[in-house]
Amino acid sequence: MLAFFVLIAACGATLTQGLHTLDVYQTEFEAFNRRFHRISDIKEIKTNVAVLHQLLLKDIAQRPENAQVAGQNSGLQTVPKMQGLLDENTLIMQRVQETQGNLPEVAVLIMQLQEARAAHQQFFQNEVLPLAGAGQQDARWSQVSATGSHLNDQLVQKVVALERLTERLMQQSKVQVEQEFAALKQRLFESSLWMVGIGILLAFLLSRHIGAPLARLALLAEQIGRGEIPKDVAVGLRRDEVGRLTIAFAAMSNYLRELVLDLNESTSVLAASGEEILAVTNQVATSTQETATAISEIVTTVAEVKQTATLSGTKSQEVMASAELTKQETQRGRTAVQETLTNMEQICQQMQSVADSIVRLGEQSQAIGEIVAAVGDLAEQSNLLGVNASIEAVKAGDAGKGFSVVAQEVKALADQSKQATAQVRSILGEVQRALTKTVLLAEQSSKTVESGFERARQAGQAIQTLSERIDENTGMAMHIAACSQQQKIGMDQIAQAMESIRQASQDNVLGARQVDVAARSLNQLGLKLQNIAKKFRV
Repeated sequence: MLAFFVLIAACGATLTQGLHTLDVYQTEFEAFNRRFHRISDIKEIKTNVAVLHQLLLKDIAQRPENAQVAGQNSGLQTVPKMQGLLDENTLIMQRVQETQGNLPEVAVLIMQLQEARAAHQQFFQNEVLPLAGAGQQDARWSQVSATGSHLNDQLVQKVVALERLTERLMQQSKVQVEQEFAALKQRLFESSLWMVGIGILLAFLLSRHIGAPLARLALLAEQIGRGEIPKDVAVGLRRDEVGRLTIAFAAMSNYLRELVLDLNESTSVLAASGEEILAVTNQVATSTQETATAISEIVTTVAEVKQTATLSGTKSQEVMASAELTKQETQRGRTAVQETLTNMEQICQQMQSVADSIVRLGEQSQAIGEIVAAVGDLAEQSNLLGVNASIEAVKAGDAGKGFSVVAQEVKALADQSKQATAQVRSILGEVQRALTKTVLLAEQSSKTVESGFERARQAGQAIQTLSERIDENTGMAMHIAACSQQQKIGMDQIAQAMESIRQASQDNVLGARQVDVAARSLNQLGLKLQNIAKKFRV
């Protein structure tokens, strides 16, 4: 493994060095290109100088003598353009000076170019721009034009010299980079050859020290894959990775051998237990099914009893309602009998009063009869007196005529009184006979009323006894109704409980079936594990 690390480290170092060198070359080349790219901006100075010279010649050509206004207008248009080009040249030179770097030749040319540009700009600032702004034809324009041309030529020569130097340096840099890159490729190729040789040597050494032990472990692994677990695996004295792998493989082989032995014993026990569990679960499933059937029958019976209890409760409610109505009717009968007894007692009292009144009437009628008899006697005596008076009047003659008339009247009154007395006596006789019958009827009515009162009293007692019995029956009916209601509630609870028990029994049946399926699966698993364990030879 150390050789692998050395080889990998050498390859990594070589690649890192190569990549670093390439990065350095690329960085320097990019920096050089940036510098020379900015230096190449001096071409714009050459262009601007040519434009300034053309503007100067154009301004001189457009200035006729005694044309001050036209000259002023032309100068007003030319001066800003010239000033802009001069400022642009100043900025370009600042950028070029920033990139002169450590190249002496370039620095010297840039310094000369700066001096030429400064002289050129000073000439234009001091000589050209004031004349251009004056707007008049001046004799100095020819001298200014000649001097400007000379300065332009000097500045252009410096620019051309710097361009040629820049192109030469860039070409040299390109050649140098190509040479260094070729040398780097050669070094990388030689390093690769060394790495290949070292790799071949390491492969040979690894094949001898690692390949052979790994091949032996591979053969042992193939034997284990075929189910042949070796008893003892040679470990050796190596302490490297291959040695640790061999020790681990030997430990794994021994552990696997022990595991297969334990698996054989466990699968035998598991198969036997699975068969026993399967038999027990079959019995449990059968018993659970029978229990569920019995509970279903009990639930049906409880439902019938519940219906009977419901019907009994309904009938007891009807009986209780009928008893209550009977009680009310009996109470009304008791009230009616009590009222009848009261009325009968009043009738008895009234009949007794009537009988007493009739008796008194009989006694009074007897007194009246006696008075009537006395009146009749008086009428007889008056009649006798009238007869005697008539006789005496006749005897008296004329002197007794008036008395005779009175006697006749008295006799006539006596006869009327006699007749009236006879009529009264006849009426009193009839009244006495009627009173006698009335007394007899009153006595019979009183006896009848007393008999009816006694019967009514007996009827009241019977109704009282019936009412008490009805009250007792009503209480018993209410008790029966309450018991029936409680029985109905109890039967509802029993029905719910039996329904829960039936549901639980059905769940138990399903659970027993699942347990039976699990036991069958466990039995099959035990047999399968036995078959698998038999494939290993230890």
